[in-house]
Amino acid sequence: MDRLEDMMKDLFKMEIIDEILFKPVRISPNKTIYFAFKESQKIFQNRLTSASLEPVCFILKIDGEYHYCPLNDNEFDESIVREFVAKFN
Repeated sequence: MDRLEDMMKDLFKMEIIDEILFKPVRISPNKTIYFAFKESQKIFQNRLTSASLEPVCFILKIDGEYHYCPLNDNEFDESIVREFVAKFN
């Protein structure tokens, strides 16, 4: 029974990918905007079945200072800031 159950799980396995992507746009030598997007993908049987890319915030860097600016009525998200710092610091 366990082998059949494992085979069924493998057959109907869905892979879900959720991550935050950053796109920097340099405005001037001392100003950069980092747009943050939430990417979501669902893969079923090695085929992409759905995907979305939602802008969640931008982080504005002016003269070495960072300002978090949420988009689409999103609240401040500390996990996005941690990912940003890990990637760009």
